[in-house]
Amino acid sequence: MAPIAENKGKPIRNGGLHLATSDICFKRILLATDFSSPAAQALKMAITISQLFGSQLVLAHAASPFVYENETEPMSREVFNVTLDAAREEMSQIISSEPGLSALKPKTIVEYADALELIEKVALEERVDLIVVGSHGGTGLELLALGSVAEAVLRRARCPVLIVGPKCKAEQHLFRSVVFATDLETTGLRGAQYAAALAERGRGKLTFLHVTDKIVRDPNLRTELVESQLEQELRRLLPPDVERYCKSKLRIRYGQPAEAIVAVTRSEDASLLIVGLRSRSPMADHSPWSTLSHVIREVNCAVLGVRSHLV
Repeated sequence: MAPIAENKGKPIRNGGLHLATSDICFKRILLATDFSSPAAQALKMAITISQLFGSQLVLAHAASPFVYENETEPMSREVFNVTLDAAREEMSQIISSEPGLSALKPKTIVEYADALELIEKVALEERVDLIVVGSHGGTGLELLALGSVAEAVLRRARCPVLIVGPKCKAEQHLFRSVVFATDLETTGLRGAQYAAALAERGRGKLTFLHVTDKIVRDPNLRTELVESQLEQELRRLLPPDVERYCKSKLRIRYGQPAEAIVAVTRSEDASLLIVGLRSRSPMADHSPWSTLSHVIREVNCAVLGVRSHLV
């Protein structure tokens, strides 16, 4: 992957940095599957990206034996083997039945493991540049406490993560309309680099979005001036030659971030939403993650999470 400009954790507003165009290449892609419908959609997306970049594709599945509620005796080796063989057979059927997948000659990994632990292990061992995973879009106390496996991967992964949510539509031209959402403080430069590079590859439309719920209360400050300042900060994230390869747009929206982001992705007919991720800590501020969780459940396109700095 080409070097990426970073802000080293400093607020963009103090950096004054500009980006140059840089090629992004996903050489090795991990698709984590539980054989569900969202996982099937995620697989189609992973195939599309692998074909576009000439990537090596790795398919991983965390198997778990069926356990009866009143089971007290340890599972026999035969039961474990049967379950594992069944999972491997299902993986083989997916490869043979999915158009374009066999030609990619994917590496497959099926093991007894916790799903999140297996994804982290395979991503590290295979040195992947991108993880692709489907999300069921769960709600309730379980999601509030931890989040789905997909969102847990998003929190902890070292590389970018592409999540295919429950309302995500099939997309043949993934980079035709890229929306990048940033808070302009901690999630800008690296995500902007990916957004610009991928929009360039797709010769598509690029929209930089900032959502604020702060209302101008100072009578000496006009809304137009505040918006102008925010637009300038957004523009600093654009490569200077961006108009040579794609149409770019800057958008400032007021209101709740999750609702505004979803609305803009729909109005821009987004094929991909890119968001910056701030911290790998599972104890990080819950608010940004609940916003992202809502966005993943509601947007009609895939969501690419990009860490704000290399870790």
